[in-house]
Amino acid sequence: SINSAFWALSGLNLKRVKRKALLIKGKYIYVRNNEHLIEEGHYFYANSHIPYWNLNLPKNTFVFCMLRDPYKRLLSLYRYLNWVKKLDPVTAYKVEPYYKSVLKQTVWLGNSFSEFLNNLPQKHLQNQLYFFSKSGNVKEALENINELNAIYNQERFDVAINDLSKVLGMSLSVKRERVFGSKEDFIPSKEEEQMALEKLSREYKFYNSVLSKCSAL
Repeated sequence: SINSAFWALSGLNLKRVKRKALLIKGKYIYVRNNEHLIEEGHYFYANSHIPYWNLNLPKNTFVFCMLRDPYKRLLSLYRYLNWVKKLDPVTAYKVEPYYKSVLKQTVWLGNSFSEFLNNLPQKHLQNQLYFFSKSGNVKEALENINELNAIYNQERFDVAINDLSKVLGMSLSVKRERVFGSKEDFIPSKEEEQMALEKLSREYKFYNSVLSKCSAL
């Protein structure tokens, strides 16, 4: 949704962007998930899931991120992968441009949420922590995230969009293009929830330490 807000400035959306690494529309240049292009810095807006510690960004690049409650993020990932698994392969690319690569990740689902928790690699289980530290070190992750210009919380997404509009001096609007399933699709048991929280303990230590530093709280 963050990406869509910036793409919309040029009349673009996820359906038109698809998996393209470089897009030029109007006066804006957009880059996606390409380490070389991102490090070159010749763009208006770039987005990526490449870990922050693995990027050498140009000086004066305005860098921000959106954090989410670790447990809610994990539940969303589980629901998302289940949704992808059920898509019709013939029409899947119309709703999920990354269908082929994401489909490979559905092997982590197993036959239950508990199996999913055990199958999921650490860098995906505690994704936000490992995004800022290669080894999943909380102290290192905190040092790296402190280098960012702004940190936002997904729980207050609309506030984040408004703040970005003010900081960057442009009119951004919320565009929710990635909607799948519903919160009622899956409800974990108390035992599964406790298991997940224990596995997320280091990421929560990182997340809770960062919360007070979030912009536009």
